[in-house]
Amino acid sequence: MVKRKQPSAPSFPSEVHLQPATRSTSAANGTGPFVVYFASGYCPGNDESLHFEHYKNVDRPREHRLVLQKDRVAFVGSTADAEGPPACRYAMGLLDKRSGVMKYAEVNGGSIVRMEPRAAGTNYGPTGHKTELEETAQARKAHNERLVHAFGSTRRQRQLKDRDQAQVVDENIEASDAVKELLNAAGEKAVQTNATKAKKMEEAAGDRKLPKHDLKAMTAAHAYRLEDMVPRGAWEAIQDVSSLERAIEDLEFRDNELRAENRVPGYVLDRLAVITQPRSQTGARRLRALAFLAALIQLYDQKRQLRPKAREGVGALAHQLQIQADLLQSLLDKFYHMEETEEGRRAYSRTGEQQTSLLLHLLMTALIAEDYNMGGRQFEALQATLKLPSDDIVKYYREMGCTIDRARADPADRAASPMSPQKQFRVRLLPEGLPGMPAKTLADAIPGLRIPRQPKKR
Repeated sequence: MVKRKQPSAPSFPSEVHLQPATRSTSAANGTGPFVVYFASGYCPGNDESLHFEHYKNVDRPREHRLVLQKDRVAFVGSTADAEGPPACRYAMGLLDKRSGVMKYAEVNGGSIVRMEPRAAGTNYGPTGHKTELEETAQARKAHNERLVHAFGSTRRQRQLKDRDQAQVVDENIEASDAVKELLNAAGEKAVQTNATKAKKMEEAAGDRKLPKHDLKAMTAAHAYRLEDMVPRGAWEAIQDVSSLERAIEDLEFRDNELRAENRVPGYVLDRLAVITQPRSQTGARRLRALAFLAALIQLYDQKRQLRPKAREGVGALAHQLQIQADLLQSLLDKFYHMEETEEGRRAYSRTGEQQTSLLLHLLMTALIAEDYNMGGRQFEALQATLKLPSDDIVKYYREMGCTIDRARADPADRAASPMSPQKQFRVRLLPEGLPGMPAKTLADAIPGLRIPRQPKKR
C-alpha cells in the first residue's frame, strides 16, 4: 500500500512580533463584515456548499438582511431584529503571522445577527385565515352578554344596551334616509358650536401638554418633527454638533473631557456609538436630537427653581449647567416662569404642568434620537437616567401615541441575571402595519382623545 504524502506544514516563524492594529479602509467606507449565530443550536457547517445572500433596505441604509441556504432549510437574520444597541462594539480581526500585522473591521450594525431557521415551502407571514381564537371571539362575546343579562347589575346592563345601540349596523339603521338624517344632524350641531372636529381634537391634545405635532400625520417623521419641538431661537444653537462628532471617533475626548467634566450627560454619550454616518441626513438629525436632549436632561436633573447668583444673569447659569446661553434662554422661556424673590433676585420656577411638558419633550426627543424606534436596552438606560418607574414612562409614551411592546430579553442579559425584575419595553411611533391594512394617523394612535363637550347655555 502506498502511503499518501502528508502536506507540508506552512513555514510560519516561531515567534510573531505584533505590530499596531490597523483598521480596514474597505470596511470603513462600505458595508462591514457580518457576524451571525444560529439560535436553534444547529450549525449548518462551514463547507463550500453554504451560500449567503445579502439584501439591503434602500429606505434604511443601516438595515440589512442575510439569508443562508442549506438543503431545504433557509436561515434568515436581520440587523433590524436587535433590541437596541449592543453593550459593546464587535470587530473582526485578521492576523498575518508572517508580518505580525493585524487588520480589523468593525462588525456591521454593531451587533451579532440572529439567524432563524425557515423550512422551504412554509409561509411564516400572515395567511389571511381566521384562527381558532378569532372564530370563537363572537361566541365568547355572546356568552358574556348572556351572563350580564342574567347576573349583571342594572347599570352594567344599561351600558351594554347603549353600546349595542351606538354601533352602526343594519339592525340600527335600516334605510339610507336614516343615515342622511344622522349626518345632517351632526353637521348642524357642528355649525351651531362653531367648531370642527379637527379643531376640537387639537384642543384636546393641547390640554395634555404634548410636544408640537401633526394629528393628520401617517409617518413618525411627520408626526413629531424636531424642528417644530425646539423652541424659537434655539434651533441655531443645536446646529453646532462638532463636539459630538469628535466624540464619535475620539474616545479619549469623550470620556476624559465630556464625560468626566459632566459637559454632556452619559446617556447622550453612550448613544454616539451607533451613529456610524454622522454626515448623512439621518445621522445629522439624530446628532441634533442628541444635542437638544443633552440640554433637556441637564434641566430635568435640576431643582424646579433656578436662582442665578447675585449680579449674574442667564450667562452664568448657562456656564453652570453646561448649556449654551441662547439655548438655555429659550428653554427657560418655554418651561419656566420668572419671578422676583424677597431679596430682589430673579428666580426661574416651573409648575407641575411645565414639569410634565419638559418630560414629554425629553421623552420624544430621546425617541427621535433612536430614529423613532427605541429598543429594550435603551429604554432601560433612559429609565435609569430619569429615575422614573418604567410604568410611568410607558404611560407618557402612550399619551403621545406611541406603540409599546414588551422587549425580548437578550440571551447574555438573561444568563447574567436570570431573575432580574427589570421590565424592558420597545417603543415605536406609527410603525408600519400589515399589507392591505389602512394607514394609521397620529390622531388614531393617541389613546382616549375625545372632543370636549360644550357647556350648556342657561
